[in-house]
Amino acid sequence: MHSSPDSSPEADLRVLTSSDDLDDYDVLGMRTLSVAVPYKTTESFRKLIWAAMVTYVLNNSSVDHVLRRYGHLWERRGAKSFEADPALLILRSNQEDIIWVAQRLEEEEAFDSGPVCAKSALCRLEATFKAAYGLIRRKYIFETEAVIRMLLEQLAWAHEANSASDENLRALNATRCITPFKAVFPEAGKFYGELSGGVHLDSWVIANYLRFHREGVSVARRSTGDSRYSGYHLTALASVYFEVVQKLFAPFAPDEAAVMDARFRSRHREYCELLGGSGVAV
Repeated sequence: MHSSPDSSPEADLRVLTSSDDLDDYDVLGMRTLSVAVPYKTTESFRKLIWAAMVTYVLNNSSVDHVLRRYGHLWERRGAKSFEADPALLILRSNQEDIIWVAQRLEEEEAFDSGPVCAKSALCRLEATFKAAYGLIRRKYIFETEAVIRMLLEQLAWAHEANSASDENLRALNATRCITPFKAVFPEAGKFYGELSGGVHLDSWVIANYLRFHREGVSVARRSTGDSRYSGYHLTALASVYFEVVQKLFAPFAPDEAAVMDARFRSRHREYCELLGGSGVAV
């Protein structure tokens, strides 16, 4: 059953009014109309939205009439109104835990300049993860890689900033922090190179542009395959993010941290399996 334990109208109201954060959603689709709903809404709410869509398409004036006459059709599609893509579900679960980690980190105290800046950068990365996830949902290519590369840079910068003196802190360059960050994340250099390929328009990108022109086809704006591979980078960095947060500020007790770490690593391995085993599990 996909609906939440509390499927009352009050539960839906809490989801809809407790936040203006509607970055993540599920899509209710018909042949002529699509509507996005917050992904935490219940099946009962989605049924009402679906009925409103049918009412509009049929140029009817009564949602109740549509529910009475066509409500049986919902029974065959209700479960389908929830996201079923396993890759997106992994990324969604990761994002929920990233939000939790950032909230716990916010509660930790920092006093010296380095830790204050490191903590601020790491908290802000919750939004960066969310932006990357949203771009992957939309199947964008270079835009996703640019955001994930920035995420990696900021992770590396925060790790160096935490122990930097006031003088060195102001001179820290995020790009140059990648090399020392390999001590924490050995794949940092490899990831940075892969992510930079699209951002810097490497030769393979130029070759594709010329091929598209010769063949008279449209330039690709979205790619399911490329965006899914970006998810590989993102799930790996989610695990690294938690490792860095816990190493520098330890917002979780050891037993709780072990559980969180296992969750992030498990999701990354699952994502690698979805890609057919390509990539390196962290």
